[in-house]
Amino acid sequence: MLKLEMNMRRKSFTLLELLVSIGIILVLAAITFGGMNYASARAQEAKTLATMEEFISALESFKQDYGFYPIIDKDSAKEVDLSADGWKLFMNETKNKKNRAYMEGELEPLYDAYGQKLWYQYPGKKNTSKYDLWSKGRDKYHGDKKNNSSNDIAKAGADGSDDICSWKQR
Repeated sequence: MLKLEMNMRRKSFTLLELLVSIGIILVLAAITFGGMNYASARAQEAKTLATMEEFISALESFKQDYGFYPIIDKDSAKEVDLSADGWKLFMNETKNKKNRAYMEGELEPLYDAYGQKLWYQYPGKKNTSKYDLWSKGRDKYHGDKKNNSSNDIAKAGADGSDDICSWKQR
């Protein structure tokens, strides 16, 4: 009878064994989700960079044809809105020299992977020999969100920010 009771007790898990196995599962889940979060962030950054590279390629083609980059407003940066009047020539809405569109698709704003518009300025303030092109990044602020309560465009690409900038890529 005593042997039977010992066998019955031994078939169940102790509280310590359950806690250890739950702890192991939680550690493995944290590692997996952390890795997925990192991979997702890198994928969004790569998608934004690909959109920017496509736009940069179109800008370079435009410059080869006209000798200058498209100018929207000399004094300030603007969101890249291809449906705006300044971009009609760029998108071949009105006939340009080569009778071709530099960007394919609809006349609409260019968005990054975070759902925000890309920003463009020519002549550039950061890259003075060309233009500035950037995304606000995941935090959706120019520069560092912690040190930028006013969302100041001049702080775009500041150290410590998550902005994706053409002047940092080249």
